[in-house]
Amino acid sequence: MARQTQGEANRLDIRPETPADHMAVEALTREAFWNVYRPGCVEHYLLHRLRGSLGYLPHMHLLALEGEAIVGSIVYSRSRVQGAEGTGWDTLTFGPLSVLPGRQRQGIGSALVRHTLALALAAGERAVIILGSPAYYGRFGFGPAAQYGLTLPDGSSFDAFMALPLYPGALAGVHGIYREDAAFEGIDDAAVEAYDRGFVPKEKLKLPGQLFQ
Repeated sequence: MARQTQGEANRLDIRPETPADHMAVEALTREAFWNVYRPGCVEHYLLHRLRGSLGYLPHMHLLALEGEAIVGSIVYSRSRVQGAEGTGWDTLTFGPLSVLPGRQRQGIGSALVRHTLALALAAGERAVIILGSPAYYGRFGFGPAAQYGLTLPDGSSFDAFMALPLYPGALAGVHGIYREDAAFEGIDDAAVEAYDRGFVPKEKLKLPGQLFQ
């Protein structure tokens, strides 16, 4: 059943993705990320990979709709903090978070994040760990993962590596290496190119501020 929201975004319906939505949501994701972080993008292919992964959580892949139009998507997967001597703790990760370019900065992404964080809390989840913009995600309570004793697999940490405990003390005593779903690893450029041929051709541009060129 769809949930209706008002306030941050004009009237939205929020509901889980269905198989019938797959190609439309991948096209939306492609539009949202095209030429943002690199010429072209990989996020639509990442979404395709996530759907077939063990860590993918279909009940937490939610869409925002205005009428019949899909304008936003948030995807969750299972992640884990690997501690010493075989210890470990289950966590959640979200991404890609996609909003149709013409509807960005209008509260749709915020509505999806807040709605799904509430669902995660209600389900008894411990924490959400992400890589993203501190300026954007700080508004939801995310802070540097390093303050909770978390590192990336290479032992590093940086401002964009963030965590959010979902209840007081949720990350007390939790420390170790963050492991995201395998779908995020080893994305091959040739595989992205081959998959992208199934979409309407778009020009790849090298733009200032892109992280990867």
